[in-house]
Amino acid sequence: MRNKRLIILLSVLGGIAAIVIIMSAVFTVYVTEAECTTRYGEDGDMYKTILAVNERVTEAADGFKFQNIFLLDEQKVLDEVNAKVPNAEAHDVESIFPNKIIVKYRLVTEDLQFEIGDKYAVAGIGGKILSVSDYDRTDDGGGHYSDTIVRVTPIKAPNGNSVGQYVYSDADCDDMRALTAIFDLSSALVNVSGSRVFDSAAYRHVDLSEIVTRGRITIRMRKGVTFRLLTSDINKLPEMVRTLVSWYVSPNTPDVNLIRGVATISDGKPDIVTYNRFISS
Repeated sequence: MRNKRLIILLSVLGGIAAIVIIMSAVFTVYVTEAECTTRYGEDGDMYKTILAVNERVTEAADGFKFQNIFLLDEQKVLDEVNAKVPNAEAHDVESIFPNKIIVKYRLVTEDLQFEIGDKYAVAGIGGKILSVSDYDRTDDGGGHYSDTIVRVTPIKAPNGNSVGQYVYSDADCDDMRALTAIFDLSSALVNVSGSRVFDSAAYRHVDLSEIVTRGRITIRMRKGVTFRLLTSDINKLPEMVRTLVSWYVSPNTPDVNLIRGVATISDGKPDIVTYNRFISS
């Protein structure tokens, strides 16, 4: 009787072990894919870029193949992709049972330039550094000019200095909060048909350095007009940026191509623009 019980117990344990082995084989990551969550419209060149980045993201995620999908550390996957692919910000891993994961990421493009010591760092809107060089990409006479990169004069000096790092390690610092309000919001505004009404590349120089000392942010546009946002409270920027964009794109706006024109928006009256076409300082 005792032997019979032992045989039954061993059979049960063996069955459980067999199930575990089979389930481990079934629920193992064999397929990795990448998905860009950035809206890029019908820009064919951007589509080609995304295809190339997809390959790099997938290659980085391939290091997690053959792991149990239930035990997969998704944060490690995100960290690996973000470390190895500068122009991707991985933000989510979707598990597709039984054996596939999809890494979702935002495309990082050349949007902002910061001075770091005697170098120039070009970064995405979120602050991830794409390149560090000796030349100023915002200088239209320097030979490396880009008409889509915006010069940023920050409140505090950046603490990141190499490709793949972030300009600021604290994503919630005042500089990044201000830049997020200025760039993300303005680029997200759409008209009644759902089309974007403003491209943040219209900014030429965003100067945050006086927000504490003088209570103002100065934004120079590529077309010439300069905006002064009179506030020391970053939380009030979204409403002021909405006014800036609405005024800038309105057909009823004065000639914004005037180099010396200055448009002022105060946090006390964030829906009103005061325009003077002769003041420049």
